[in-house]
Amino acid sequence: MNNKLLTRDVGQLPAIKRSPMSFYSLVTIYIMLILAPWALSYIEGLQIRGWYEELVTLLSISGMAMMLCQFTLLNGRVDAINSRIGVDNSMRVHNKAGEYLAILFFLHPFLIGLPRFIVAPSFALDNLWIMFTSAESATGVYAWSLLIVLVLMAIKKNKIGLSYEAWRYTHSVGFVAVIILATHHAVTVGRHGRYNLWFDVLWIALCAVAVSVVAYVYFIRPRSVSKRPFTVVDCHKGSADDWYLTIKKDADFQFEFDAGQFVWINTSGSAFKRNEHPFSIASSPRSLPELSFVIRNLGDYTKQLGKLQTGQRVWVDGPHGVFTLNARNAQGIVLLAGGAGIGPIIGILRDLKNRADTRPIRLIYGNRNMAQMMFLDELIDMAKNMNLVTTLVLNDTLDDFPPIGFQGHKGFINQSVIEASGEGYNTQNWDYYICGPQPMVKAVETTLQQLDIPQSRILYEQLGF
Repeated sequence: MNNKLLTRDVGQLPAIKRSPMSFYSLVTIYIMLILAPWALSYIEGLQIRGWYEELVTLLSISGMAMMLCQFTLLNGRVDAINSRIGVDNSMRVHNKAGEYLAILFFLHPFLIGLPRFIVAPSFALDNLWIMFTSAESATGVYAWSLLIVLVLMAIKKNKIGLSYEAWRYTHSVGFVAVIILATHHAVTVGRHGRYNLWFDVLWIALCAVAVSVVAYVYFIRPRSVSKRPFTVVDCHKGSADDWYLTIKKDADFQFEFDAGQFVWINTSGSAFKRNEHPFSIASSPRSLPELSFVIRNLGDYTKQLGKLQTGQRVWVDGPHGVFTLNARNAQGIVLLAGGAGIGPIIGILRDLKNRADTRPIRLIYGNRNMAQMMFLDELIDMAKNMNLVTTLVLNDTLDDFPPIGFQGHKGFINQSVIEASGEGYNTQNWDYYICGPQPMVKAVETTLQQLDIPQSRILYEQLGF
């Protein structure tokens, strides 16, 4: 990569809000939290058993803590937490931890029964059957069975035709049931609480917190959302596969956002119906009281957006997210958008234009074909007053590609495209913003890491959780 010094004088953006912690910092804190109950168990003074028994204890207690963290630390809807850790970081850990949690829960009864197969194999199956059918283990078995069903539903939801709304309800209600059943199992069967009541009280308190967070999201938060109505201004096709939706405030209430954030939009007719979907804001704060969104036509819900009527009331929960320019001091910016990922990216560009930002800004915008591209005329206009260079990346190209005013690349957003975007500059102090489908975000992030871009300089937002 060309590392010529950046000669122009650039200012530092005002630190309006705290930058989110890095993904790895969140993982470190998460590991410490899930290990804390296990570490606390050793102050009870119970006799330390063999290495295998202690390993099973570690996995059991940590698995219980992981499950409780899924709906507290990693809930994704608690502003006080997500403003510090970043909702994408939160959801990334939430999804990956869910995979490990499912494995731990599934193996839990078999890990307990494994020594019996070694010491007394002829009685092992009978002992395992007794463990599964005894009244003492009933709530644990119920939680174990329900979790397996929920995991299979999550994996197969697209194949079985489960709607997004139905999946959200079953996911939340089902896991609340699992939390309650598993907590009952832990306090009635676990050996630590039998000798020290405070350990049982700890599990019950954490369970109550987790259930309270879910209750807040589903029953309390909608009350505040209902007091902030919006109405539809327009909804039209912005490209062959994308809707461009604009809404505006329908009452006098405070609503502020930072370019790049997202909201949950509810078009069901009631703020208390949980028919809501997350979409990134494509406008700049200066556009208020209007908000605009780029929404790709991918599922049953998005296919119906064309039926929205002008003046129809909708509700907005947000803003959320830390995919913003706040508290950054980059000397240059590279924006990498895939598909509908252009939504928050164009919002950031509009904000930069409104600020009369003079730093070098490079947009790399990928799609399958030109019919899916949006805002090309606006991008050309922006380049007249900004240090903006846009590179279009397509899987399928035409003879006249790229259009006048743009650079072009056929294929995917790869290392050579990213390197070329910073040619002529020292890019070590540049920020890289990635937004698009999950595979694209992961691939581009990996490429940036291979280019030795510091993790603190990479911000990303995945489309869909």
